[in-house]
Amino acid sequence: MTAPGMRHPVHVVTDSAADIPPAMLDGRPISVVPLTVEVEGTVYRDGIDLSREDFLAMLRAGRQPRTSQPSVGAFREVYADLIGSGFDVVAVHIATGLSGTFNASRAAAEAVDPVRVRLIDTRTVSMGTGWLALEAAEAATRGDALDAIAAMVQRRTADQRVYAAIETLEYLQRGGRIGRSAAFLGSALRIKPLVEVRDGAVEPLERVRTSRRALERLVALAAAQVPWEHLMVLHVGVEATARDLAERAAGIQPGLDVPVSSLGTVVGTYGGPGIVGLAGLVRSRSAPA
Repeated sequence: MTAPGMRHPVHVVTDSAADIPPAMLDGRPISVVPLTVEVEGTVYRDGIDLSREDFLAMLRAGRQPRTSQPSVGAFREVYADLIGSGFDVVAVHIATGLSGTFNASRAAAEAVDPVRVRLIDTRTVSMGTGWLALEAAEAATRGDALDAIAAMVQRRTADQRVYAAIETLEYLQRGGRIGRSAAFLGSALRIKPLVEVRDGAVEPLERVRTSRRALERLVALAAAQVPWEHLMVLHVGVEATARDLAERAAGIQPGLDVPVSSLGTVVGTYGGPGIVGLAGLVRSRSAPA
C-alpha cells in the first residue's frame, strides 16, 4: 500500500482492443494486455500470435473467430509486476458495453492494490481508447501524479470520436451483433451502414449506397468536429481506400496529421473486411473540475 504523502511514477495499462500501432508504443510507459481470439478451437493472443494478414485471410475464407477479454490473472500479473517495480497504474480500457475487459481489470486491481490502480472506462473502442492511453502516457512521462492523470483521461473521454463505414453486415450478424434478417436485407440492398461509437455502444448514423458516398460522409463527419488533436484512419484489408480517406481527412484542418493503421483482430472480427473508419480526440471541450 502507498504510504501517506508518497508519490510514485505512473505506468499506463491498456488492452489490445485499443489498436495502438506497435511503433507508437516504443519508448512510452504503456503495457498492452491482449484480448484473445479463438478460431476453430485455436486460441490466439490479439496482436501477438496472429498477424493481421493471416486474420484477414481467415475472415475471407469464412472462418468466424470468437473474441474474449483477458483473464483476471493476466491483469493481476501485470499489476503486481508494475506495483512491485515502484509504479502506480492508470488502466485505460475498451467500453464495458462492448467487452468484459474492464471488469476483469477491476477484479485484478482490487486483488493487487486498489489504491495504486485507477481504472478508466473510455466508453469507446479502437484508437478512441488508444489516443486516451497515449495521452495518459505523455502525462506520465512529464511526471504528472496518478490522480491528475486519471482525472485528465476521465475528462478526455468526452472528446473521443469514432466513426466507421461497414462494407457488409455479415460479420456483425455472425458475431451476434445484429439479426440474420437485418444482415440479409442490408446485403440485398447493398447498403453500407455508417456507425458511431457513442456512450459505450455502436450506434447507427445513416446508410449509403456506394463506397464513394461513404468516404464523403466520413470526411463530413470529421469536418464537423474540427479542431482535432489526434486523428487516425483504421481499416481491415482496404489500405488504398484508407489512404484515400486519410488524405481527404487531412484537408479538413491545416497541419492535421492523419496516419493509417489496420484494425486489430478483436474489432476486425465484428467489422469484417472492408471496414474503414476514423478515430480520434477533438480539442478539449471540457474544463477541469
